Amino acid sequence: MQIYKGFELKELNTFSIACKASYYIELESKEDIQKLSQDEYFRTLPMMIKGGGSNLLLIGDFRGAVLHYSGDKVEVLEEDDNSILLRVESGKNWHQLVLETTAKGLWGMENLALIPGEVGASAVQNIGAYGAESSQVIEAVHSINLETGAERKWTMEECIYGYRYSIFKEKAHQFEVIYAVDYRLSKLPKPDLHYAGLQALRELSSITPQRIVEEVICIRESKLPDPNELPNGGSFFMNPIVDKQHFIHLMLQYPDMPHYALPEDKFKIPAAWLIEQVGLKGVRDGKVGTYPKQPLVIVNYDDAYSYEVVDFANRIIEAVREKFDIELHPEVRMVRSGAQDSIGNIGK
Repeated sequence: MQIYKGFELKELNTFSIACKASYYIELESKEDIQKLSQDEYFRTLPMMIKGGGSNLLLIGDFRGAVLHYSGDKVEVLEEDDNSILLRVESGKNWHQLVLETTAKGLWGMENLALIPGEVGASAVQNIGAYGAESSQVIEAVHSINLETGAERKWTMEECIYGYRYSIFKEKAHQFEVIYAVDYRLSKLPKPDLHYAGLQALRELSSITPQRIVEEVICIRESKLPDPNELPNGGSFFMNPIVDKQHFIHLMLQYPDMPHYALPEDKFKIPAAWLIEQVGLKGVRDGKVGTYPKQPLVIVNYDDAYSYEVVDFANRIIEAVREKFDIELHPEVRMVRSGAQDSIGNIGK
């Protein structure tokens, strides 16, 4: 375990927002988590569990403890002719894991290439892209509760996965530190090419997971900014879901509106299309703005403060609400130290 006082987090969040944490703690093993859970001083501090920092907006200095699990081992648990079960520590870089598994001809992660962040975030956020979600290959999640020190194995069903959702996003489970995730990957070809940008691959006589990775990387690099060059937190908003009545009302006004039918007479509408329709694609306001090629991404162009990002995001939310009567919800996690609990305050 490594503990740092007064630690600058600017290099540890892809928005590149300057922010100091009273304590930054690198957890390197399960034993570190359990040891920290027993520390009486730590239990009095507001705390945040951080992954790769790619889906995060830090608002003000964090007057508490920021925790990061850094273990990144990959272990084979089971293997047969059809599949392989891997246990991956949560500090493993997600894209690197995708490259390593697809290079071995394993199927299941190929559509999720080049998503920034770490393995732990895949279990919390249910990351998704191009028709796939991480929950489709997750078999179990392993965590230790900082309040009790108890270790738990969560089945995929217990994680209650949904669109950019898991049970770990609920306040009741805020002290679960995920240290490993089990993934079941296929040795048998299972290409998912229904996403429009990947359909051309259907014409190939043979397809490999690596070939799909190459195509996904190409698509993402053509649409999304590299956070090392233009700091950003990835897609800032989730795609909104509306009921049938509202959907019909909108289609009568905008017959060319893109949409995706969901179960129970629900419809998903691309947030990027809504933002473009209100005239905010590629718009810059001071130090922040939407990326010209993908308005879902808010970019920090020039050492912006967090409040400038929040103000610009609120401008987008208000414009979409006024024009479409649709409420956009951030996908990016916004964190204020004053809004975070300490273990000692539970139940008070």
